[in-house]
Amino acid sequence: MARTGTSLERLRSHNTESIKEIIYKYGPISRAEIAERLQLTPPTITTNVAALIQKGLVYECEPDSGEEKRRAGHTLGRRRILVDFVPDARYTVGVAQGHFGMLLCLVDLRGNVVSQRQYQDDLDDYDPAMDAIAGQIEALLKETEIPRERIAGLGVGLPGFVDGHKGILRYGAIKKWRDKPVAEDLSRRTGFPCRIENNARCCALGEELFSSKLRPETFAYFFISRGLACPLVIRGRLHTGEMTGAGEIGHMVGDRFGPVCPTCGKRGCLEGIASELAIRSRCAQAVEAGVPSLLRAVCADPLHPKIEEILQAQRGGDRLAGSVMEEAVAYLGITLANIINFINPALVIVDGRIMQEEANRKLLLDVTRDHLYSIDVGEVEIEFVPHNPFRAAKGAAALAVKKFVLQESR
Repeated sequence: MARTGTSLERLRSHNTESIKEIIYKYGPISRAEIAERLQLTPPTITTNVAALIQKGLVYECEPDSGEEKRRAGHTLGRRRILVDFVPDARYTVGVAQGHFGMLLCLVDLRGNVVSQRQYQDDLDDYDPAMDAIAGQIEALLKETEIPRERIAGLGVGLPGFVDGHKGILRYGAIKKWRDKPVAEDLSRRTGFPCRIENNARCCALGEELFSSKLRPETFAYFFISRGLACPLVIRGRLHTGEMTGAGEIGHMVGDRFGPVCPTCGKRGCLEGIASELAIRSRCAQAVEAGVPSLLRAVCADPLHPKIEEILQAQRGGDRLAGSVMEEAVAYLGITLANIINFINPALVIVDGRIMQEEANRKLLLDVTRDHLYSIDVGEVEIEFVPHNPFRAAKGAAALAVKKFVLQESR
């Protein structure tokens, strides 16, 4: 009997999760439409929706008159009652570690940013760094005056190898922390439940949950930054893999005789060939070797060029910057073609500062097209998104919405 009771509880929990997901994704939506989409009985929908309304998460509303006329075929009749999430019923905090420092944002359930902040993360020791994050979260909440009971939880995006299921940073790409229970430590310091995830996978989550566009069930997020990654959303779920390392294309081998990867120390990784770090390193080496370049004029420190300075030199027609960038983008185009050939997604979102340059976008598409098998580049949508340093922080807030509001268990 206990086993039967447990199975029934799991079924109820699964139904509640599915109903919340449908309301969140397609709301405002009628109870009848929810039942049709999920193939559940009307009483099951009614009971669950009533519970969500009682909790203040969901509210009833009416469709606008134009939509109702189109649906009813211009006939008179009883107006439909729709349900949708109350955006300010709960809030989540997203935190992301990156080379811009530590970034935080507070969002409502629909991803509207209430407040955000950035601070220079110069603490290498783990415990003081956790204290600083907790302090910044408290300061963020204090300035918004949102009651603590309306904060559903925290999401944290970290570069490196993250075990989101256990809440452990197994290996940090920036701080080099190993096996740190970040989720538990931040939860204890702040009093809020916390989930952590790789920063690039957070970006994909943010697009899936908060985008103004309805994203397809399966898409890839091609992340080009200091490192490289390509997390996948498959059938509406972020693919994390059995060991939670899915999407780490930066450590696929692009040239077995290539340079040593600055992150893992192995030879030939794509991250050591085509990432921002690789581009900067090659430009610095060429300048140091005496190659003529505009970089000497545009860089504050030509031996440590910033990616924005390299892009500026590229726009100015600099041969060195152009050559380095073209080689990196060519490798990225081959990689993108491999991704499309392998999983054939409906959409690939490309996110990277170097892709803000039209010449680099064009080259990426041209190289991708040349290496596709059996399909044309026009058959998969490739979308370039504007660079936004807060994107991973907002995606981390989306992670918290998924886990602590929608209560996604998968």
